[in-house]
Amino acid sequence: ERRARQNILDRPLGAQRGKGEVSLSAFAFLFSEMVQYCQSRVQSIADLETRLEELGYGVGVRVLELVSHGQKQRRREIRLLNILQFISSTLWKSLF
Repeated sequence: ERRARQNILDRPLGAQRGKGEVSLSAFAFLFSEMVQYCQSRVQSIADLETRLEELGYGVGVRVLELVSHGQKQRRREIRLLNILQFISSTLWKSLF
């Protein structure tokens, strides 16, 4: 019996090859392509900013879900100080 492929969100965070890192050049290329794609489909700078913001928001939400899903603590923080501590420690280290 063949096992169904697991969704990336269902896999353990430490199980990815190479710690799930992407080379800087691959990231820069992807970013450049996204900007060029958006530039070719807008008429003004304001439209470009809006389109890039929409793309960035979706990516940011997914990254936040992925990082927070890997935490031992399974409840969502609602206190400002705890949220800021999560951002300054866990999330910041994951992003940079």
